[in-house]
Amino acid sequence: MLTIDNGASRAVLTQLGTAQGGSSHVPGAAAGHAVWPNRLMATGVLFFWLVLYGYCLFPGLGGMLNAGDSAKFQTLGHTSILVHGPGYPLILMLGTFVRWLALPLEPWWIMTFLMASVPGAIANTMAFLIVRRLTQTVIFGLAAALLLGSAGLMAVQSTEAEVYPLALAFILSTGFLLLRFIETKWPGYFIAACGVYALSFGNHLMMIMLVPVFFWITAAHYRILLRPKIIISVLLLVMAGASQYLYLAWVTHAPTTAYSEYMPLPPTTTELIQYIAGTYFGDLYGAGLASTQTAEILLNTLEFAHPRLSAPMIVAGLAVFALGWRQRDTAWRGLALILGIGLAFMPFTLWYGAYDIRAFHLPVLGPMLVGSIAAIGWWVARWPRVRLWAGVILIMFGVVRTVEMAGYLSARTPLFEGLVETLEVIVPQSPVPDPVVSMTYDVRMATLYHELLDEVPKPASYRVTWRTQDEIAKRDPVGGLVVPTDGEQFLQWIEHRHPELICRTMPVEQLAGTPWPAYAFLCEDRVASTPPSAPGESD
Repeated sequence: MLTIDNGASRAVLTQLGTAQGGSSHVPGAAAGHAVWPNRLMATGVLFFWLVLYGYCLFPGLGGMLNAGDSAKFQTLGHTSILVHGPGYPLILMLGTFVRWLALPLEPWWIMTFLMASVPGAIANTMAFLIVRRLTQTVIFGLAAALLLGSAGLMAVQSTEAEVYPLALAFILSTGFLLLRFIETKWPGYFIAACGVYALSFGNHLMMIMLVPVFFWITAAHYRILLRPKIIISVLLLVMAGASQYLYLAWVTHAPTTAYSEYMPLPPTTTELIQYIAGTYFGDLYGAGLASTQTAEILLNTLEFAHPRLSAPMIVAGLAVFALGWRQRDTAWRGLALILGIGLAFMPFTLWYGAYDIRAFHLPVLGPMLVGSIAAIGWWVARWPRVRLWAGVILIMFGVVRTVEMAGYLSARTPLFEGLVETLEVIVPQSPVPDPVVSMTYDVRMATLYHELLDEVPKPASYRVTWRTQDEIAKRDPVGGLVVPTDGEQFLQWIEHRHPELICRTMPVEQLAGTPWPAYAFLCEDRVASTPPSAPGESD
């Protein structure tokens, strides 16, 4: 019969409960020795997710969540272009770095890995460190890293060219540094958090939603923070973060910038400001409040991050956090910080009315998952065996979910395989020598990737549907192709905008089984194309 010594069992539990910076239960030297195993474990978490996300990258251009945006970001891997507002200067810098590296790998793969997989792995590592500190146990830290990394939205976005894993990495890194400040009261942590936060504005301006969190911490620690040296340091960091947009301004005037979707190159100062402010999407501001749809989609994201687990876990985490109000120790204040960060981004996800609003949910989902797991681990700390088994169960669920998501991600198939071959067949069949090729947004962005590599037929003006009218006005004759077919809606649109024209379609031969059926079109002057009246007929 196998027996386990109770003293050894307690030693194991003590080791698992040792905090990175030392615990009140671990005397001086032991606390110092506990740092290195935890650093090694954090490094292991980082490399595990780097390998897994890299292995499971979406196989080609685009992705499941927003294929057009992903393909556009991937294009930065080989050519300098402007993406949509607010401009993402940090991503533009990353693209410049990728082009400078000139690695013997596909540009789309390198760009996706660096802008999504690496930040995703960092975010999972920060989840481990945050929960590790708040619960004083490695088990719950590992559970947090597994459950965040394998959450549905997180796993998908960390394997596609999306900016939100990087946003989450900034959010959780900032949260960890603020957590250390709350614990130690050392201003260096607060200044470092401000530096990370300032840098994050080069990725996405939605980071402004964290400003109230900084105000709250400053108000709670004003005797420490409202000092000239600290204020000057923070202001300098804010200026450094804002200076990223000077790089964006330089890119808009650089002769090597090959494409701009919304803005003429080079732009005027007013046009650049409007581009950064996202005025092109102004009709979406506040549109989310017009119905309950944005709230329903957000709840769906939280519920199905881990089916049958994430929603109850978040509710339980919030409940035990509320129950701990009377205790309000340092760990409870840390929980308030992490959960508060998640709640700070919630108004934006409800207010903004984008059709792909789910893509914006990661800054809410991440902190809410991490904070809830930490709250549960903190609450059950009074019952060591319960805490141990609760952590083990969460780890087991995280392992199963990680394997499940890895299989799901690996089963994805390319979206735009054969697109170039399709264009090589249909473009030469255009009724005019320099056709306008109208495309859906996703197909257009994938075509842009190949177009800037000189891999598509020319001459031709490839345009997303709503950007074709400027080209139509320049052409005589007007003709081209529509990819994919749209029930001739494009032609009706031309005739509506240009009543002097009459348009007709023409069939084109296509590759068998193509996912992009197309038709050719020709528009002529309505008067010139009207046949003359027969003798004896009245006008």
